[in-house]
Amino acid sequence: MLVQLAWRNLWRNRRRTLITLAALVLGVMGIVTLQSYRESAFAQMVESITTQLVGHIQVHGRGYQEAPEVGTVVADPITVEATVRDVLPGVRSERRVLGAGLVGTRDTAAGAMVLGVQQGGRSFTVTKGRGLDDAAAAPAPAVLGVDLAAQLGVDVGGEVVLVGQASDGSVANDRYLVTGLADAGTFELNATAVFLRLADAQSFFGLGDGVHQVVLRLPTDDEDVATQLAATRAALDLKALEALSWNEMLPELQSTIRVKRQGQHSIDVIVFLIVGLGVLNAMTMAVFERTREIGVMLALGTRPRRMLALIVTEAVLQGVLGLAIGLALAAALLYGAGSVNLGDLASGDVMGIRFPSHVTLRLPMSAVVSATVTIVVTMFVGGLLPAVRAARLVPVDAMRAR
Repeated sequence: MLVQLAWRNLWRNRRRTLITLAALVLGVMGIVTLQSYRESAFAQMVESITTQLVGHIQVHGRGYQEAPEVGTVVADPITVEATVRDVLPGVRSERRVLGAGLVGTRDTAAGAMVLGVQQGGRSFTVTKGRGLDDAAAAPAPAVLGVDLAAQLGVDVGGEVVLVGQASDGSVANDRYLVTGLADAGTFELNATAVFLRLADAQSFFGLGDGVHQVVLRLPTDDEDVATQLAATRAALDLKALEALSWNEMLPELQSTIRVKRQGQHSIDVIVFLIVGLGVLNAMTMAVFERTREIGVMLALGTRPRRMLALIVTEAVLQGVLGLAIGLALAAALLYGAGSVNLGDLASGDVMGIRFPSHVTLRLPMSAVVSATVTIVVTMFVGGLLPAVRAARLVPVDAMRAR
């Protein structure tokens, strides 16, 4: 009965109700679409991080993350991989060697980040030529970042010389055949990366069977991998090894994401204030216009708390209706658009990670929850003050009002 009466009262002034609903719908759409775009972009960034270069978790020789030294290695990576598979079902692992060097041709040279990767790894995407899988044995194959190749003036089929320092302090140098050019996932790596086969990189730096990283990729889309990280650490010998999650290795990026999400909460508060003031004004006018009617109801025995519940129910009903329409329109907009291609507007690295210029839109549950909480709280607070005023009316005085 209370809901039916509240619903009837809403449409006694159809224009005011429609104006209030329009404000609610726009507020919901603003919250949902902005948050959906931001969360979609963050999800693609994290997916790029975890499925390509960084992975969800990395295992290093102890102290490597703090002070990367070419001699700080995981000495027995195969055993580490077997141990991790026992505690993390479905995990995919990749061994990797990293080191600094100088790469050059006959005419020019540049600083390089040397990455030894396993065949079939996901550290780069070949854009020209071929990768390292089916390359010739001599000279050893190498894949260069596209910008580094342009800087050196070398193309597929050319040769480069690589110079660096081996783990024992001796000078490491060798000649390599450029079999492909690659997109390494960031602008920085595209300008510095030299990819070698894992065995070739181990030989170049004199590491034996050791590697600098065992990259673990988990069968999950969650950003939070604390549970899997704890299980990994419990299974490893932490006196010789360390295990870190992607957000521990990229704390600045994690902090940036957190700050952006806090900014979204600020937007929610602004929407709360704007819509809340509108709801407060509309409900105040509705109570004022029905003062005599409310007085009659109170005189006939309607309890003040029931009158308060009636006014609040009217406000909440408007909120539920506006929320439903707003979510439906926002979902239609997001899935209808499908994606946003920002092109060069969004090109660039964020804390060393490429920001996606082509964002596939989706409707995350966090956006729905945020909009729902904001609108329900807004309508409840906006309707509560007029409801209290109505419940406190003196029946005789209210019936005399004009």
